[in-house]
Amino acid sequence: MSSVEDKEFITHKKPEDKFGATITYGNRSNIDFPGDAIVSITLGERFSVWKTIVNGIVSQFVMKQMKKSKGLLYAEMKGHIKEGYGLTMTVWEKKSMANFRNKGAHKFAMKFFSWVFYSGKSHAYFLTYKANGDIPTSEEAQELVKKYGKFYDGGKLIRKAKSPTKNNAATN
Repeated sequence: MSSVEDKEFITHKKPEDKFGATITYGNRSNIDFPGDAIVSITLGERFSVWKTIVNGIVSQFVMKQMKKSKGLLYAEMKGHIKEGYGLTMTVWEKKSMANFRNKGAHKFAMKFFSWVFYSGKSHAYFLTYKANGDIPTSEEAQELVKKYGKFYDGGKLIRKAKSPTKNNAATN
């Protein structure tokens, strides 16, 4: 079971990279997974510097809502201003995720800042699947969402999401 100390957002920066960071919430190695736990991954790519900055600012408000949300087991956000991407991976008790997604700062962000994800040359990917007691690394999450996630190119839906199974996620 995660302890109270684990439930803080912690920023991890590399001294040699002033344009990127990873933020975590919880301890990925100390999670008691309920049977209905889900992983949710959102990736935005090909963002201009301004879109990346807006995405980062909006993420700060969403993080405050996350911290107050029951059922959040783990969160990891990774972004890079120069490379123009933002990745969010969260692990939830299933019943709690939809409530978080459809209310508060997250609902506001989806509605009013959709231009960040859906305009210009931006690529947007979204994937939610059963956790099966496993949390991917951020690199694995990026691969999974690109391979299986709902994919938008400049706001145009290119592909619907399909759920990875434990076997095909590990081998493909």
